[in-house]
Amino acid sequence: MINKRTVYAIRALYELAQSKEYSSTTDAIAQARNISKKFLPQILSDLSRAGLVRTTRGFGGGVRLSRPPEKISILEIIEVVQGNIFESEGGKNLRGGEAPDARLMELFGKAQDAMKKEFSRMRLSDLKAKSRPRRKKSR
Repeated sequence: MINKRTVYAIRALYELAQSKEYSSTTDAIAQARNISKKFLPQILSDLSRAGLVRTTRGFGGGVRLSRPPEKISILEIIEVVQGNIFESEGGKNLRGGEAPDARLMELFGKAQDAMKKEFSRMRLSDLKAKSRPRRKKSR
């Protein structure tokens, strides 16, 4: 359901949320949050096109959150990276096909609704208390 690219996006935005003035460099983000340096620029480009971050090139450049972390929902991040993963009703998009009966489809639909509601309610800033500590920089 939630792919590795989405996890990387959430980690990157979380790192920015923890940084001074919500700003950092791609190298610092990759190192602090154990994100592949190969994929991070692509992910940040998607986040930039969606208006979640602003990027500046050149000396003194970097990446900055476009708005405070309490204004960014986890659902918004998921949808930027993966699209609307809750687009169908009744569990049709769960496990690659329609459920075998109406009651099971109803259950899948309720589960989808609950997950979407929770991801919509949860803000980037809410992750702080439940996060693991940053990785130590190797010398």
